[in-house]
Amino acid sequence: MSRPRPIACACAVALVTLVAGCGSSHHSQRPAVAAYIRKVDKIELALRAPLATVTRAGSQLAAAPRKATLLGNLAQASNRQQLAQALVRIRDLQARLRALPYPPPARHLRRLLLQLTAGEADLTHQLRLISTFLPRFGVVLRPLGPAALSLERVLSQRSAYGTAAVLALYQAKARALRSFQATTQRIVTAVSRLQPPRVSAPEYHAELASLRGMGAAAGRLATALMGGHPGNVSALLAAFDRAAAITHSPAAARAEIRAIKAYDASTRRLAGLSQAITAERAHLSSTLA
Repeated sequence: MSRPRPIACACAVALVTLVAGCGSSHHSQRPAVAAYIRKVDKIELALRAPLATVTRAGSQLAAAPRKATLLGNLAQASNRQQLAQALVRIRDLQARLRALPYPPPARHLRRLLLQLTAGEADLTHQLRLISTFLPRFGVVLRPLGPAALSLERVLSQRSAYGTAAVLALYQAKARALRSFQATTQRIVTAVSRLQPPRVSAPEYHAELASLRGMGAAAGRLATALMGGHPGNVSALLAAFDRAAAITHSPAAARAEIRAIKAYDASTRRLAGLSQAITAERAHLSSTLA
């Protein structure tokens, strides 16, 4: 899966002090709007530190290899802790902004600011999920490779002479299939406990579908072989192969691309909100001047 880009600190760009005076036909609103902007600026200053933490952690996650290492695991743990703390702080400041009294002319500005901080909080949450999900996902899937290799070795055995030897070979293959089925069931249980971020959801669901499909097909194959007279098992083998290929299918690839594009679109939306906030500040400045 391609790594999502770290989120940008759009708040730090958008929340700047309103310049120019207020007056004219809306002279009575001028002090209230100016006071509101000053309070907003204080919240912006408090947001800079947690948003800088988010950007730094996102850059580290994007640059880190997915393969688990001691240093990598320590970095992931540090990122998770920092992102959790940043999210708490961002949500607290978001609540302060929501509770801040505002004059009627600043209603639209307030709505844009709340949308921006909500988006920053959501993307911080998603980034925290990424830092938690990716390493754990890799760990719980690790037994699948050795289990598949072991099953392949047993199933590739074809030479057996005599009825007893053929029956023993079928039973050995059935046991290997049951063992593989049990491994997939354990992995499904572990994977089901994980909470994927939105950008990883297609990969997550494709992996679950593949594991469940391979486990079910392995169980049916084992039942067919256990009796010693399997007959035509080509349909069961085809079902197993289809399940194994789910994670590499064009449909799965398209779903992953859509998820990555949606993540990128959410970061672009924050940039758009930042620009809208700047424009609304300019509008307030001109209409109340």
